[in-house]
Amino acid sequence: MNRDKSGQPAVLASDVVAPLPVTSPTRQERTSSESESMIDARSLAIVEQMAAASDRTAAITLLVKFVSEQYPGCLVRCGIGGATIRRLLDSKLGWLGPASELFQQASERWDEDAKLIRTPTSAEVAFDGDQLTGSSLSGEDRSVRMNIDDEMGLGRCVLWIEGNRVIERDRVWLRRALPSIRSLLWHQSGGWLTQTVRQLSGYGYVARLYIGLAVVSFIVLASWPVSYRVRCATVVRPLHSRVISAPFESTLQSANVQIGDAVEAGDVLITLDGRPLRLELDSIEAQLAQAEKERDIAMATGKVAEGQQAALHHRELSRKHELLSNRLRRLQVISPISGIVVSGDLERSIGMSMQMGHPVLEIAPLDQMLIELEIPEAEVGFVEPKTPARIRLSGLQDTVIDQPVKAIHPSAEIRDEQNVFVATIEVSNADELLRPGMRGEAIAYGPIRPWLWSHIRGGVEKVLWWIGI
Repeated sequence: MNRDKSGQPAVLASDVVAPLPVTSPTRQERTSSESESMIDARSLAIVEQMAAASDRTAAITLLVKFVSEQYPGCLVRCGIGGATIRRLLDSKLGWLGPASELFQQASERWDEDAKLIRTPTSAEVAFDGDQLTGSSLSGEDRSVRMNIDDEMGLGRCVLWIEGNRVIERDRVWLRRALPSIRSLLWHQSGGWLTQTVRQLSGYGYVARLYIGLAVVSFIVLASWPVSYRVRCATVVRPLHSRVISAPFESTLQSANVQIGDAVEAGDVLITLDGRPLRLELDSIEAQLAQAEKERDIAMATGKVAEGQQAALHHRELSRKHELLSNRLRRLQVISPISGIVVSGDLERSIGMSMQMGHPVLEIAPLDQMLIELEIPEAEVGFVEPKTPARIRLSGLQDTVIDQPVKAIHPSAEIRDEQNVFVATIEVSNADELLRPGMRGEAIAYGPIRPWLWSHIRGGVEKVLWWIGI
């Protein structure tokens, strides 16, 4: 190792490493970067404008306007439709109708597959769906056809850019914006049916098959003819019942039965207080003895008029005596029939005065019962006598009663704040499972209608009434 005079290692010129030169971007690279930025800016601008459009028509209008601004001197037209063209927009003439010559020319070339007449050079790079054609709608030498068809085949859109200058211009920005333009034109517009079909098309074959089978099954089920079903509430009542009332004005002394007790014909139900009657009867007997004595004296003394008056008074007292005696024999109110006490709670009424004819108890036999169907007023037209009905009571979930309707009351009633017509069904209750007051639900099977009609009839009729049909 070489050393200098001070003894330190000498640094040779060959040991000095020159710093690497810092290369700056070439002019070509800067130009390319700026070009990419401009391309991205134009692609983003057209996408933003179309995204702000309210519908497909506005989006096509913005697309044609923006493209015509990028290619001055060129004609830009856009057609939209399906198997045939339905509408055509010209950048200068606006929307054209079927009578227009340009519209007819576009219709003739709607199904043509544009052919690439020559391989584009590096300066004429075409984009996906961008094809150079040898002729145009307006007779220009060169035109560019851009197919923006729906991916699911639900619609077609063709963009024509006509003019020789379009070949000289850069169309890369349009190529990059193509997927977004297609999405904005088709995926974010159209009716709900179109959107549904597009979404279903995205599923696999098996999934679409199952969905199709489900739809077909629902349609078949909805249109299947079945009896129109009228759903209504039900209540059980005794077919034959007897109301026991107070035989005369008196005071309740004791009650021998309660609600729910079974009684036989001749059983004592209640006992009335007979003390006031006995006191009155004793007074009547004393008056009878006095009247009889006065009558005898008058007849003995020859006072005929006084004797007749005394005899009349005696007969009047005798009738009162007979009435009181009869009431004393009726102090115990007995049951006229065998059955169940269905109403009348007298435990808290002992000692209270009872008016003659006032209902006290209700007794009903349970061998025959009456089921009342509370038919809604809007459904009464679908139910008539002999209409089959199925009844399920809340207290007898395992028991289903199938009986036809026997009769329908001619006038409506208010029950549970609803206007209903009461239909009746008579059923045998030999096992005494049915009890008065039981509630449940019933279905009356009316005329034959589609299955879905039973569920939508009410809403459909309201809509028809609202629109005046």
